[in-house]
Amino acid sequence: MKTLFKFICMLLLSAICTAQEKNIETESIILENFISYIVEEFEVKEDSIPRRNITFLIETYADDFNVEDRVILKQAFRLISKRLTKKDSLSIVSYSEYSGIMLNRVAATEAKKLLYAIENPKSSIAYLENDGIELAYKIANDAFTEDSENSVVMIRMPNRVVEVVEQKKAAKQNINSNTSNNKSNNGSAIMLTAIALLPEIIAVIKD
Repeated sequence: MKTLFKFICMLLLSAICTAQEKNIETESIILENFISYIVEEFEVKEDSIPRRNITFLIETYADDFNVEDRVILKQAFRLISKRLTKKDSLSIVSYSEYSGIMLNRVAATEAKKLLYAIENPKSSIAYLENDGIELAYKIANDAFTEDSENSVVMIRMPNRVVEVVEQKKAAKQNINSNTSNNKSNNGSAIMLTAIALLPEIIAVIKD
């Protein structure tokens, strides 16, 4: 686990060094602070000067986001679409559980496309990649323009993997419990049927 963590850190540092050559800013925030980050960083403007090229790098932990995380993400991107302009471009890249481009360079005002990507994170990806972090910086480099603010914003979701494992265990236990209950119910049903037939059986024996 430590080796994997070191490897990820090295990739991130390497990507950041490459990005610094082109003056691509890097931000790292946890999901719970995402909305407040937008409020503080993205002022309401009729025309943002300079323009922004932003690549959002979202951590994934399952095929879909849980209800709470999806709500925060959708609210955040709705807010972004209202605070930026059609001259600003956004991309969304995933990393961790699976990596790929969820959305590539759309106008910041295209809320429907942003929200669709959040509603369908994995199915929005045409090709799964090996390294989402490196991919995000490649997207940022491709979108780079000298007269714009170019950035990669990493959105982290700590401990979600543990939650998913626990949910799967709970679901498995529930299935086993239901199976046991069914067996017990079946046994009870057989016993009741036998009791109901008992007088008829006794009558046959007497005859």
